Amino acid sequence: MKRKFLITILVTTIMLACNVIPAFKPKPTPLPGWRSSVSALLVDDTAFPDGWVREREFPDTPDPSINHVYRQWWWKARGDGASNQAIWRAYTIVDAKEQYTELRQQSMFRPDFTPSPGDLFIAFKSPPEISFRSEIADEFFLACGWLYEAQCHVISRYRNYVTFLSLDLESEYQGYTTVGMTYSEIESVVRAMDAKFVEFLSEYPLFISTP
Repeated sequence: MKRKFLITILVTTIMLACNVIPAFKPKPTPLPGWRSSVSALLVDDTAFPDGWVREREFPDTPDPSINHVYRQWWWKARGDGASNQAIWRAYTIVDAKEQYTELRQQSMFRPDFTPSPGDLFIAFKSPPEISFRSEIADEFFLACGWLYEAQCHVISRYRNYVTFLSLDLESEYQGYTTVGMTYSEIESVVRAMDAKFVEFLSEYPLFISTP
């Protein structure tokens, strides 16, 4: 429960923060695909193992004018286990870089992170069980660890899009067990996430250098 509350706060923070745009800031020319549906870039339900279902999303129906979208799945067949994805479309690549950096600097990913007393924490690191690394993402981070539960997180930037993908990991540590996907299943979902952006960037290529 702590972990799901943490993810909810994270996604809410992203969506609120991204709506703050200084009125005096001049707007450059929109990047290719600016008015396409961001929801279309969320991972498809078919990328998940059998028994995982979509639980909620924002917006309920695709809306090309909405730049910040979210979707959550859970392992209904087991009654536990969750996965969440948020995507933020920035107006400029510079803004997207800032958002990526902000997500990467979350306290739980920092080497000096100190958990609360009694919280089970194992530092988040790149797992040797997952070999995939995006070849098209401008910035890509994948790490697994424990914070209350075993989890894997992906933070990735594709041009002016930033996505945060969180997945519960099936794991056991000193008598504690968590319900989620195997490393192989998680890698399959991450590959599906990346494939969405590969197709999108191919459809909307960037012909000129844009800040």
